Amino acid sequence: MKKVLILESKSDQAKTFHCFLKKQKEYDITLCPKGECDGIEGYDFVIPSGGDSTFDYVKKHGNFKIGELEYSKNNLITFDKIKTLKIVSDIGVPIPETYTDKNKIDFFPFFYKSLREEGYRERGIIRNKEDLKKLTSENVFYQEFIWSKGTYSVGFLADRGKLITHFTQKEILSYPYHGGSGVILQRIEDPTLLKYTQMIIEETGYSGWGLTEFKYSNRIKDYVFMEVNAKFWASIKFAIFNNPLFLKILLDIEIAPKPIERVLYLDRLILSEFTEIKTAFPYLFNSRIVKSKNIITAVKDRLAGNRIKAQRIKVMK
Repeated sequence: MKKVLILESKSDQAKTFHCFLKKQKEYDITLCPKGECDGIEGYDFVIPSGGDSTFDYVKKHGNFKIGELEYSKNNLITFDKIKTLKIVSDIGVPIPETYTDKNKIDFFPFFYKSLREEGYRERGIIRNKEDLKKLTSENVFYQEFIWSKGTYSVGFLADRGKLITHFTQKEILSYPYHGGSGVILQRIEDPTLLKYTQMIIEETGYSGWGLTEFKYSNRIKDYVFMEVNAKFWASIKFAIFNNPLFLKILLDIEIAPKPIERVLYLDRLILSEFTEIKTAFPYLFNSRIVKSKNIITAVKDRLAGNRIKAQRIKVMK
């Protein structure tokens, strides 16, 4: 019997691994809702499912394995957004216009987000000078707002700078719409996204699992790199069903592929703006309907106003 500890066990990705592991008789699973738990020495392996738990676990324990795949502490450089953007730009992968000094910004709107992945969750849209004055945090940087719908991402497994396997998706709608969790996700294939991801993996010598994210820039007619999520991502179940190699390599569990073209998270849609719900309506009839939390809870949150509201964009002339 193999003992497994899953950290941040309430996350979508943790629930995915638990779903597959509990069907196997040889696993004894312990769920820890926190990012770190005491007494890990007795476990055959630990799955830090989210960004916080991954960062903290690697900082404390160094390299670690899930199955035969090792996650390297060198991946933590990607938690530093500015350093990562410089590395990516230096190898020829396009990035958005980026600033760390808000006094150098001379046009709007701009997007701001946390300088580092761990611990900080600051992000939003700067629409004009008045918005900029209200933003006093020193833990953020600024990027041009990419005027295109959807986010593109490549989930991958890599070993010492070599891509092992991947899954590419387009996030058609997000909650909240200006950057968050996927509401509608579609399977795609794109050689440019794959090429850029391979370049980043090779340059950083990446080992383990992660997700590269891109937006399409109409200004330069190409994809621009946004970030590397050096952790398991929330929609990994979508990747696993389409590409069971993820599950085989990590946990030595074999399943038959179940090609799924598109998924729609109903609970996230319920919490979205009415304009987004209207946009998503046609997808209800040609997508696999899934959920990340109880639908009744989502409805109650909607009625109580417990949701992240959209930030309206106004261009300052």
